[in-house]
Amino acid sequence: MNDAELIQKSLELSAEEKEELIKLLRKAGFSFTETLADNISDIEQELEDILQEDYEQVAPILEELAQKDKKPSRKMILAALAARFFISKMSERVNPKIKLSYVTLFDKFNSKYKGNSEFNPKSRHSKEIDKWLKGLPKLMDLTSKERFIFLVQSSYDEGKGIKWLERNLSKLDEFGHSRARTTSITEVLRMYSGSQYEAMMSNPNIVGKEWMHTSGIGEPRMSHGQADGTVVAVDDFFIIDGERARYPRDPQLSPGNSISCHCFMNPVLADKYTKGGS
Repeated sequence: MNDAELIQKSLELSAEEKEELIKLLRKAGFSFTETLADNISDIEQELEDILQEDYEQVAPILEELAQKDKKPSRKMILAALAARFFISKMSERVNPKIKLSYVTLFDKFNSKYKGNSEFNPKSRHSKEIDKWLKGLPKLMDLTSKERFIFLVQSSYDEGKGIKWLERNLSKLDEFGHSRARTTSITEVLRMYSGSQYEAMMSNPNIVGKEWMHTSGIGEPRMSHGQADGTVVAVDDFFIIDGERARYPRDPQLSPGNSISCHCFMNPVLADKYTKGGS
């Protein structure tokens, strides 16, 4: 099962079915599945609350815009939405949880690989993770704003009106449980891959890394399957479909090569080979 299938199946699970989520994660090839499930659930709940709060703030703004005599311009809609608190709330309430997942998973990988280094928040890679997280709320907000603009302007077409806007606004995925679930899974698994890389880079006994493709699970990308068994130096890059990647789901990869990727890495030790994918 790839990440997309994992997300789809997990959307069907209730909060009480964490054990099922753990099984899905384990089947997908991940380690530390209980920790992952806990982190995913915690982040999901916080983000779901924020999305509901965002809906409650956005709805009256858009409804007022939909009652203007003239169709509002893109600039006018964006100006009205500038009062939203979504970015600040996510930065303050969700990002620290995602970062904590990264640090916690680093400790687990470091212990698994018998490393002696402590987590270094000032490492180049850790700073890159911080940069990614800083930009994440803005990326999500950009997607939401485009949908809001479309709805407001469409409400003026063919006499649709405010009732049409209200109905469609309440149905938006941007406010839904599925977005909270999908985002929490995607970002926790991104931290999983990043923390593994960080632990390997700080361990002098690990000299290389091997890209592992989970065969027989979901519809594989040809380029990811072709990379299966590829070994590079620990500080080198894999080449995936012409793109450079330090690890599966690397933020440097394009969305097409990072989202729904179910690959993982194994460390290559100086004296022996140790499997670390599941």
